[in-house]
Amino acid sequence: MQKILKENGMILIILFFITSAAAYAIAKYILPQEYRSVAVIFPPNTHANIHLVSAGMRFGYDKEIGEHVEILNSNPVRESIIDTFDLIAHYSIDTTDPFFREELGRRYDRNIDISRTVNKSIHISVFDRDPQIAASMANALIREADRHKTDMIRGNIALAMHAARNSLEEKETTVEEMTDSLEALRQAGESVWTFGEERKSGRYMNYELQYRRELERFHNLKARYEELEDLYNEAIPRSYVVSPAVASVKPDRPKKLIIALASGFLAILIFIGYKSLKEDE
Repeated sequence: MQKILKENGMILIILFFITSAAAYAIAKYILPQEYRSVAVIFPPNTHANIHLVSAGMRFGYDKEIGEHVEILNSNPVRESIIDTFDLIAHYSIDTTDPFFREELGRRYDRNIDISRTVNKSIHISVFDRDPQIAASMANALIREADRHKTDMIRGNIALAMHAARNSLEEKETTVEEMTDSLEALRQAGESVWTFGEERKSGRYMNYELQYRRELERFHNLKARYEELEDLYNEAIPRSYVVSPAVASVKPDRPKKLIIALASGFLAILIFIGYKSLKEDE
């Protein structure tokens, strides 16, 4: 090999530069150019606590970051982006192919990347041949993820409100019935006032004690329902957009310099291999 390098040094240098220049030109003028747009966000702290939600000024921790990444990658958000930007047509997907959904998913995953950073932020990176569409898709992902998260949180609170309201109504009926029963016992003489002092029978006192316990449970259920109602009416904090995506003026793919260098070194390796075979003959 050393002999080949020594005898063909100048040829190898010329071959390297010619091949690299040709590969660079192909990558720049022939291969499709793709632009990259990046948005950076911090997910909010959406812990199910009315004080945290109403404050709305706290960044999420690892749990919220992981959840938000999952939401960004979720099927509802993905389908919304596909429909909004008509990606089937935009990516020129052949819908007559029975596996066109798999091809669409492959193209989507190739062009859209969601990643978390050590600084607890989330990077949304989108590639596209149109720089404006790349930026619009990245920003749309932020909005769609926030909308989907809001729908999920409100849906869960609504279910909790429904259960709390049912329990409250049942307890209210019980308290009303017990109130009527206490009044009936009073009318029957189980509780009377004598010289400014109320005299109660043992049966009345036991029933009144049960009534007070049920009344306390009723007030607790009412407070819980009102808390859930306030939480449902609060605005759900949205993502903190540190850096919205903007249209790039310079294509990011293909990597022209890497392609050029790799092509030049590959040409050298092919030349050396060819010479080695010729010498062995």
